[in-house]
Amino acid sequence: MITFPLALFIITVAACTFLFTKWFIRYADSVQITDVPNSRSSHTKPTPTSGGVGFVWVSMAAIFIYAFIGSYAESTSLITFLSILVMMAVIGWWDDKHELSRKLRYGAQSVAAIAVILFITNMDTFHLPYLGMMELGLLSFVFAFVWITGTPNIYNFMDGVDGIASMQAIGTSAGWMYLAYVWQIPELLVLNLFILISVTVFLWFNWAPASIFMGDVGSLFLGFLFAIMPFYAAYLPGSPEIGLLIWVAAIMLWPFLFDGAYTLFRRARRRENILDPHRSHLYQRLYGVGWPHHKISLLYGLFTTITVVCGIIYVTIPEGGRLTILLLLLISSFGFAEYVKRVENSN
Repeated sequence: MITFPLALFIITVAACTFLFTKWFIRYADSVQITDVPNSRSSHTKPTPTSGGVGFVWVSMAAIFIYAFIGSYAESTSLITFLSILVMMAVIGWWDDKHELSRKLRYGAQSVAAIAVILFITNMDTFHLPYLGMMELGLLSFVFAFVWITGTPNIYNFMDGVDGIASMQAIGTSAGWMYLAYVWQIPELLVLNLFILISVTVFLWFNWAPASIFMGDVGSLFLGFLFAIMPFYAAYLPGSPEIGLLIWVAAIMLWPFLFDGAYTLFRRARRRENILDPHRSHLYQRLYGVGWPHHKISLLYGLFTTITVVCGIIYVTIPEGGRLTILLLLLISSFGFAEYVKRVENSN
């Protein structure tokens, strides 16, 4: 139930995001915080960037203030959670302006991953359909570290056409909101509600043709947010174990994770340097054959809607159903990759 204070927060978050983003477009243009097209770009004219700074600071401020009012702002896990997100947003901001080195970026991400493992929760279990919950032992740190550092980078790479990263964020936060409602975890629900509201408002400016891009400040923030969401959720009373929540998070982010992983292995098989810039993602290949930005983002938005529903269902159904969902996702995803290949060949 939405109370009057929460309704006031929602209106304030929406209004502040709208006004800040509208101002920031003019400011970024005046001081040349712009993304200039290059050979890998999917846009054709210089466009203001780093617009994600608006929804980052508005949502973070709202979450902290609401937590303070709700008397759970002193939670070590929440403080760690918010601190990591702010740190990643700052790293993204500086990367937008100064092109930080890969070592510095990954070093900061590694510190963030270790902080999650030490101060929120570790990935000490992992669920496999039919086999149940497995204790990972020493592998728990490795699994958690790879997930937390890998997911944000994939999210960042996928932010290449107007609206695509915003659509993924809106769908994923909506999924976590629903689960938080079912599990009766108000902290988790409100957190994702504020993210959903602020990113939805930002999408107004980010939709094709975009008036502004979210930049690394926005995409790294969102990538880390959804990477560590299952760890924070697992810490809160009333939620399932981390071993199951990791699957929920992965399924909700499936459109981005599959595109990123498929492209990585495809490039490695071709003996390309996987760290070099490229235009090999499935969505980039669709753009390369003439698909407009809005069509690609709508398609991935549809994918996200389907996978978010699958992620919600995954928690509640028996083992056989869970395995079926994973198999269907794999089959349909590889089918999509084959479709992209055929479209390319026909042009």
